[in-house]
Amino acid sequence: MKKYVSIITNTFSSEISYNEWCKRTEEFFFSDDKIVVLLRQLGMTKWTIYKTDETEPVKAIIIFEYKTEESFKKCQKIFLKFMPELKDMIMKTNIVRAKTVFDKI
Repeated sequence: MKKYVSIITNTFSSEISYNEWCKRTEEFFFSDDKIVVLLRQLGMTKWTIYKTDETEPVKAIIIFEYKTEESFKKCQKIFLKFMPELKDMIMKTNIVRAKTVFDKI
């Protein structure tokens, strides 16, 4: 089985909008440990957010790693509950999903 990844790049017009996105992400996913436990049980193995050094536009690169593509599909049900919370935010989002073909280091 090959790991499955979802890589998202969010571009924000300002540090203020980036901070608001971070706040909402923290509130939704990390205010209750049960959500993180559930995502792990469903097969998520990594969730990392990187922030670029550029002042503006601010970019956040989010990497979600899953045991399998099936794990990704199961976790998506949890994430879909989060999406309506972001409808009022202005940001550009690019998403790439793929199977891992090289993971040596």
